[in-house]
Amino acid sequence: MKRLVRQLTASATWVISAMMITVQPLSAATTDWHTLTPQAQPVWLELPALVEAVAQSTISAQTSGRIIELPFDVNDLVPQGAVVVRFTDTEQKARLAQAEAALIEAQVRFTEQDKELKRVQQIHQQGLVAKAALDLAQANFNAAKARQQQASAAASAAKEQLEQTVVRAPYSGILQQRLVELGELATVGKPLLVGLSLEHLRLTAQLPQQQLQAARQSSAAELQLVNGSQLSLGAPDLTIAPQGNALSHSFLLRLKLPVADYSAQHLYPGSWTKLKLQTGSQQQLLLPASAVLWRGEVAMVYLQQQSHPLLQPVRVLQMNDQQYQLLSGLTAGQQIALDAQAMLQSLQPAANAAVQEPQ
Repeated sequence: MKRLVRQLTASATWVISAMMITVQPLSAATTDWHTLTPQAQPVWLELPALVEAVAQSTISAQTSGRIIELPFDVNDLVPQGAVVVRFTDTEQKARLAQAEAALIEAQVRFTEQDKELKRVQQIHQQGLVAKAALDLAQANFNAAKARQQQASAAASAAKEQLEQTVVRAPYSGILQQRLVELGELATVGKPLLVGLSLEHLRLTAQLPQQQLQAARQSSAAELQLVNGSQLSLGAPDLTIAPQGNALSHSFLLRLKLPVADYSAQHLYPGSWTKLKLQTGSQQQLLLPASAVLWRGEVAMVYLQQQSHPLLQPVRVLQMNDQQYQLLSGLTAGQQIALDAQAMLQSLQPAANAAVQEPQ
């Protein structure tokens, strides 16, 4: 009986000793700490916007001829200045040659009458010819000069007609419709192609009535592209319709984009994108992305305390690849570990040692 009491007493003493073991505070390795400080951040109004083409036109024939070349098809990207239609030019070349020959003849006649006028003027100054001869020479000179100008204009018109047998794209864009085919006879004014520009675009969106005044005072605009990047537009060139929609209580908003080639940003007419208008600024707490530790859908940070770092759950909103906006869980002035992964790795050996059972 006494032996059993001694065994029970020894067992109780071991249990009490095990319970009295104190876990030493976890000491993190030297790390950088980030102090939460409010920062002024822009407030954005996000609107779904439709991309529209400002320059959309139909190319028509300015001369007559049979179509011998159509290099581009529907939906092709056409660079500015590229040949889109080519006509036969035999007749135009013949007219240009005729006009140039007439111009040469007119220039020769003009030179001849110029010399004749100067000769008659010299003789008239000597009193050897009558005033009527001088007047006749002057009239012949004026007529030769007029014929030269007429021939020069005809040559320019013929040259222009020859150049119009080659139709070039007025701007870079997309070929939407091809209204003619190879071998067709085109006459003056016949529609040939329909296209739109990719350099002259605008955005249209429906602006809620409660955001009307804020949008009018917007100082900056951004465009969120399909790849997630942001395209800064600077001070927006906005036009807001003076009449709202009676059913949705919204106003039509138009934003004209700067002239540029937006094909690299995959901005095409008819596509949807997200327009962001800066309507003001507010103080926000921002967290570096390296300070946030994700466990499933829960975001946590290491909060500095006197005893040991505390793993604190927080609610955040991702701003970009480098920053999160803090929604709740922390207050200004608190310090968090700048590198959460490094802190986790440094605390892991100490945590394992603290929970081991005594031998």
